[in-house]
Amino acid sequence: MTSTAKLSALGFCGADDSVNPRLLALIGQNYPLVEFGVLFRPDKEGQPRYATKNWVSNLSNLLSKNSNTKVRLAAHLCGSYVNDFLSYGANDSAKETIDLFLKQLHDWGFRRVQVNATAVNGVFTENLAYDLTIHSFLSAVRSYPELEFIVQKNEETSPLWSGLLKAKDMPENMVFLHDESKGTGKEVAEGWPTDPTFVAPSKKIVGFAGVSYFSHLIR
Repeated sequence: MTSTAKLSALGFCGADDSVNPRLLALIGQNYPLVEFGVLFRPDKEGQPRYATKNWVSNLSNLLSKNSNTKVRLAAHLCGSYVNDFLSYGANDSAKETIDLFLKQLHDWGFRRVQVNATAVNGVFTENLAYDLTIHSFLSAVRSYPELEFIVQKNEETSPLWSGLLKAKDMPENMVFLHDESKGTGKEVAEGWPTDPTFVAPSKKIVGFAGVSYFSHLIR
């Protein structure tokens, strides 16, 4: 059976210190489908598109003071955060770093976490196909059921997402994002894929990045 896809969120990504948190709150209050993506990469913190933790903390404090303002936040992990995330099950130091950071994200109000495991995002991609990498990813996801984790799906991350799809009892809090631009925001000229394989087992959630003039169906 074929049905038209239903939009559940529209991502505005790259919020940084140049943006007044009150404007985000205003947009989020009036357009509840909008989800603000904040990029986290330690070596670029404070640069354009990479907010400082102080700015994120201020945003969180502002939103917490107004219980009527429900703003959707997604953390986009890049750089060393992803390297540690992919080593979660193999390195005690990496696990400690990720545990602390994921708990902080939740305290700030983030409910979704996107893992950008590509070279352009400062990630070591040589080990994406390793069983230990797959195990680490799944272990981190399963440790935080209160968060939803987004797997960035593109040609470069194929070793990772193909390995995740083979996992038994794939976590329900793991979904996929079709993003051949690898987070650069380039237009999807050839249209988005419609492969039904990339649908969470129980919730039928899949994301698409980039602008496309084609309409698509989820089967």
